[in-house]
Amino acid sequence: MEIRCTQCGAAVEVAPDVRLLACPHCDTALVVDGSQVLFREAMRPTVDPAEAPAHLRRFLAGTRTVAGLDREARIGEPEMVWFPFWAFTVAGEGGEQVELMPAAPSSLQGLQGLELPAGSTQKMTPELERFGRIVEPEVPVETARTWLEERHGGEAPVRRTVLYHLPLYQLTYTWRGRDYRAAVDAVTGRVFPAEYPAKAEAPYMLVLVLALVVFGLEGLVVSNLLLKLALYLLSVPPILGVAWLVSRKV
Repeated sequence: MEIRCTQCGAAVEVAPDVRLLACPHCDTALVVDGSQVLFREAMRPTVDPAEAPAHLRRFLAGTRTVAGLDREARIGEPEMVWFPFWAFTVAGEGGEQVELMPAAPSSLQGLQGLELPAGSTQKMTPELERFGRIVEPEVPVETARTWLEERHGGEAPVRRTVLYHLPLYQLTYTWRGRDYRAAVDAVTGRVFPAEYPAKAEAPYMLVLVLALVVFGLEGLVVSNLLLKLALYLLSVPPILGVAWLVSRKV
């Protein structure tokens, strides 16, 4: 099969089962997907591997996870992978914008709807395998285009399509005898968790019910407006204290 390089226009002979290659004339990394020949690039990492666990610990210390998770979790060594995304440059009323679609399946949260991080790119070459495992695309570009059109509610005017490989540090951490997984964007430091120990909602609902009961009783029993306001002000600090204790323990 013969294709044309999208960069220099040279004719390149390609075996029928080959999807990823480099142009022998200009060394441009290319993707052969059906009848289309597309660019293939990689984002340059800016986050050092030694910094990845610190980014994960900041996430584990956030409001979405159980209390003390950042202190108790044992984080393993980071492993870099090059994760593929189809990047579509779409023309709109406000100008052109780049929209990403994952080109491989993943259980990580946040990959859908991800924006292309600001940074420099490089040609995607097999030599990058020495920095991390290259995840090959499994989602055809036609399928990703269909998802893009569904997002836009109709046909999306695509000006350019690129297969980007985003460097991610994969990490495993252990908490109370169970292993969890997450990834850190090696360009921005953003954390993409898989399943993680989340805060329980029941204690917070109990605090809410307590506040409603207290304020409701005060509103029904006390008729004097000034006395009612005074009771409200006296009730707020202990309820806030209970909420603070719950946030520290849960």
